[in-house]
Amino acid sequence: MALVKVLVKNLFAGANFQKLEVGVVYEVDDAIAEKWIASNKAEKSAEKKGEKLTFEVATPSVPAPVPADTSALQSQLAEALAQVQTLTDAAAATEAQHAEALAVEKKRADDAEAALVAANKKDK
Repeated sequence: MALVKVLVKNLFAGANFQKLEVGVVYEVDDAIAEKWIASNKAEKSAEKKGEKLTFEVATPSVPAPVPADTSALQSQLAEALAQVQTLTDAAAATEAQHAEALAVEKKRADDAEAALVAANKKDK
């Protein structure tokens, strides 16, 4: 902790953005003191005591309510997972059908190309 004397009128600190008074010595964290001194907002003080600034984060006092009966949520989750599995299986089946159809069309195109090559050889 470091003691600093505030030099500017528009310096705010703390979780509630408390306005700091010019000329008053405050005790702040070393990292914050270095930033303020580097930006000429404060100067290092040699006084024995200063007002201690605390930087805290407010947390909610009441925890989020937890549903007492989670069986309904569990059953909804099970239904959703079953639906996901059904859709995944259907997508895999459709993909297999498309691959099979593509193979048939590729074979037909290869046969047609071979017939065209044969027909061109006969014409020459």
